[in-house]
Amino acid sequence: MSKELTKVVDELGREKGISRDILCDALREAILAAVARKIGKLLEPDVVVDIDRGIIEILLPKEVCEGVDEKWTEIYIDDAQQYKENAQLGDVIMVPTTLEELGRQAALVAKQKLFEKIREAEKQVVLDQFQDRVGDVVNGVVLKTDRDNLIINIGKTEAVLPKREMINGDFYNRGDYVRALLLDIKIVKGWPQLILSRTHPQFLKKLFEVEIPEVYEGIIDVKAVSREPGDRAKVAVYTMNSSIDPVGACIGLKGVRINAISNELRGEKIDVIEWSPDPIKFVCNAISPAEVVLTNVFEDEDTIEIVVPDDQLSLAIGKKGQNVRLAAKLSEWRLDVLKESEYAEIRKERMQDQEQELKEFYEIYNLENLSVLSADEVGKLIEAGLDDIEKLSNASPHEVADAVSKGEDEAVNIINAAIDFLASKFEDMDSEEN
Repeated sequence: MSKELTKVVDELGREKGISRDILCDALREAILAAVARKIGKLLEPDVVVDIDRGIIEILLPKEVCEGVDEKWTEIYIDDAQQYKENAQLGDVIMVPTTLEELGRQAALVAKQKLFEKIREAEKQVVLDQFQDRVGDVVNGVVLKTDRDNLIINIGKTEAVLPKREMINGDFYNRGDYVRALLLDIKIVKGWPQLILSRTHPQFLKKLFEVEIPEVYEGIIDVKAVSREPGDRAKVAVYTMNSSIDPVGACIGLKGVRINAISNELRGEKIDVIEWSPDPIKFVCNAISPAEVVLTNVFEDEDTIEIVVPDDQLSLAIGKKGQNVRLAAKLSEWRLDVLKESEYAEIRKERMQDQEQELKEFYEIYNLENLSVLSADEVGKLIEAGLDDIEKLSNASPHEVADAVSKGEDEAVNIINAAIDFLASKFEDMDSEEN
């Protein structure tokens, strides 16, 4: 039984990638648990395990007695002489035994405890091997499929590829080769479950590292990726090396490099664009193949307005809005695409609005609205840069006094007049709104 048990343990260790030292400790603890179940925990036995030689030695501590009431803890003095010369009554000696002698129940306890220990060791092996590989590409072979998942062998353990993480068109049979991203490790019922993905943007980025040496070596940096898996993707690349065309290097001669990646992704069309630290230039690149006429940035709204020729509006937006949607994800800006003729009308309306705002501003903040100022004083204030009532209300008495060549007391009166005027205007505006 010892040789058979050590052989089974050795095979399990090889299969699960568990070291011999851990296996020996696990088997020893399992046998100790079995012995304790048989004889109790009063005295601790010695257990030696040698998996290489297929040996398990079990030594039970027994007290030398004239009469034996409990054979597992006591031994006749005559029998004790074969294990210890001149053994005396009351001595405790170590007596060898075997799993077979301990009985079937002890063997079952040992087996159960052994598999518990091996499973704990296997859990740690999985965590040690894969927890630092989250975000990397792994290769595996399909073991089985069900309605919701693929179970994939990725070496010493199994991983799950959920249907939601599969590309449209992915279809695998048992034994098929699979390449995917190690997305996450979750602990499910105390066991690490490896989750794979073929739809995550990071998978595409990692494929660039695999297929394009310049990306792998860090000469070209993949700055951003946006995908609609299995259909289309945009990838922004950049290099500090001015002698290298990052886009051309990623596409490869006659598209050989990008086609290899596209084929892995079930024909997903991949637009490779050049990244730029200038958000305007980057957005213009991202919206390609459409040509950009002009852009407006609205930082408060995180929006960039893009104007394209009338005949390229559909090209910029793409089928069902796909092109602009991917460009927006890639650039992390909200993109508002307009055609030139539409923008011309919008620009006209904006200019009219600006003129109206300026007119209203002039009507409210015009210095001529202050009766305490003469025309000459208005001119002097404008020359001094205090050209509207709001600026005047925020000026210091010294500034106003210097501008109008009057004392600071009179300057204070002018400033107070500006403040009172604005206060009355704001009160009127509030009453009109209410």
